[in-house]
Amino acid sequence: MKYWNELDKNIFFEMIFSQPVEIGEITLTSLQIDNDRPSLGVGFDIPEFPDRLPKKWENKGYNVCRFGIDCYEIRDLKILNIPTHKKLYVKITKEQNHVLFQATNNDSLVEFKAQSISLCDPNIYIKGNDDNF
Repeated sequence: MKYWNELDKNIFFEMIFSQPVEIGEITLTSLQIDNDRPSLGVGFDIPEFPDRLPKKWENKGYNVCRFGIDCYEIRDLKILNIPTHKKLYVKITKEQNHVLFQATNNDSLVEFKAQSISLCDPNIYIKGNDDNF
């Protein structure tokens, strides 16, 4: 997969970005594991910023876009050296009967297979120069 938009049709995501958003660099903000389902939630910031803001978001100084993914029927989960403040590089591959998610850098890894992955609604916020994330 090349674009986040390929995961599913998240209406709000499609409304605020006029062009497809490439899967690539993220700053990880959260990992939530639910062993009952089994499912995994991954929250992160991306370097791209929406180009079609809703009126309530305009002229507020927002400069970072955050969203995430919900992943279901997780298996083969590997997590190495998380948490990290370093950027991770994401690759998502559709395989025969699952989706392979890999987020890596030189020191860290989040990898798993999922039956399905869906986008969570995006949000935006103001990031200052002194923020670690």
